[in-house]
Amino acid sequence: MKSIRKYSKKRTAKRRKKSRSKELKVAVSWIELFTDKNEAWWVSEIQRLIVKHSRPTKDPWHGTTQTEKVVVDLVKLVQKHGMPKTGPQYDGNMRMACILSYVLALWYLRLHRAKAYDPRRPVRNRQAAYFGRLNYANALFLAITDESLDQKLFPGQRWETPFDPYPTDGYFV
Repeated sequence: MKSIRKYSKKRTAKRRKKSRSKELKVAVSWIELFTDKNEAWWVSEIQRLIVKHSRPTKDPWHGTTQTEKVVVDLVKLVQKHGMPKTGPQYDGNMRMACILSYVLALWYLRLHRAKAYDPRRPVRNRQAAYFGRLNYANALFLAITDESLDQKLFPGQRWETPFDPYPTDGYFV
């Protein structure tokens, strides 16, 4: 009986070692694939730019920020980290827009959540922040999924699902 227990303990210890030695593979995020920088880096850069372009006011809680300078510097960061130097090119306007909109939405939504859940803030303000964030997230979701305005936004554009069983195979890229 002792030898079975001893064997069982050794075997369990070996199993533990093996399972610990396996590294967890973390999926790379979309923004990291496009820029080699993760979400935390982008959020901290926006925060850094806000501090850089802010000055104190009489209100001890809030300074005033030259927002246009923050955005200009952010565009420069996206240009530096998000636009490929080599390899297949992607429409530069579209790439800038997708990276910039993602980074700004990420910062805004996470910051708004932080304000809504901050117990140092009055509950009334926290609830307003919560609903403001929810309304923005809903509007963003509709902008992403609602196709009802596409013909008005891009007049003259022809529309055909790329999964049509008999698609038109165009030549324009």
